Amino acid sequence: MIQQDIPLTVTLGVDAGSKHIGLSASSETKELLAWDVECRTDIPELISTRKEARQARRHRKTRYRAPRFKNRARSQQNQVQSKQKGWLAPSVEHKIDTHLNRIAAVQKILPVTKIVVETASFDTQKLKNPDISGIEYQQGEQTGFWNVREYVLCRDNHECQHCHGKKKDPILNVHHTESRKTGGNSPSNLITLCETCHKEYHAKIKAGEIQGPKDFKLPERAESYRDAAFMGIMHNTLLERLKKANTKIEVVNTYGYLTKNKRIELGLAKEHYNDAYCIAGNLNAKPLEQCLYLKKIRRHNRQIHKFNFSKGHVRKSNQAPHLVDGFCLFDKVLY
Repeated sequence: MIQQDIPLTVTLGVDAGSKHIGLSASSETKELLAWDVECRTDIPELISTRKEARQARRHRKTRYRAPRFKNRARSQQNQVQSKQKGWLAPSVEHKIDTHLNRIAAVQKILPVTKIVVETASFDTQKLKNPDISGIEYQQGEQTGFWNVREYVLCRDNHECQHCHGKKKDPILNVHHTESRKTGGNSPSNLITLCETCHKEYHAKIKAGEIQGPKDFKLPERAESYRDAAFMGIMHNTLLERLKKANTKIEVVNTYGYLTKNKRIELGLAKEHYNDAYCIAGNLNAKPLEQCLYLKKIRRHNRQIHKFNFSKGHVRKSNQAPHLVDGFCLFDKVLY
């Protein structure tokens, strides 16, 4: 929420994150603003769906349509130029834009004089194995395996992780615990199943007899470090862009262990806006009793029809009706 009677000096604390962003603006005496912003997490799945649709066009009898715009920044001829610009994946780019957009929104309503950002860089190998060091650290867990599939089969001792060889099927498949769209092809998302169990799993999923791996008594997926990887990629870029956009304001960086110590000393709950309050550094300021929750949603959709056919093999429109009760967008009405 936002407090009135704004002082001349305001410090904005930013708890940068992959899924949630904490924002807290405060003076020396009181907290003026507390926001919890939820970022979008559907971008990888939407891009995978678009990729499937584009690849499917190659196998349909459709006319060739020449490209109308030279806007393929990642095409082979422009790869060198895009590398010089510091290209980032669309999902990472969106998260950085969300941070910058929300910080700019705060600056429109409050005279922010200082911005303090907590951006932590994570070492995912250390998170998986704290004792890793030396040559083992440099080589990684998949060294010596010619592809991910071979590594997963060797990790699981070439044995089905459901029946453990009881069905005596010699053909082994590598199964995605989570959807390939959202979970990717990392070893933590792959498990070895014999072909019999693999077919049985998908048949039961299709029939609605089971809902997921837990119902089929499969081991749970190992802890994902996707959010840590996101922060490791984006933290430097976020700071650079923030300093470039705020040349007249002091922009400084802080670290997670300092924030944690302050939060514990003050006895605050583990919330993103409380972390942002501690990051701002005005620990004598009176905290707000309420926090404003914001959620980023999809704003544009160029898909004219739904991706899957409905009954009768008819494609339904994926757009809102033009007229609703006789009115359309931007109509002026007498009230």
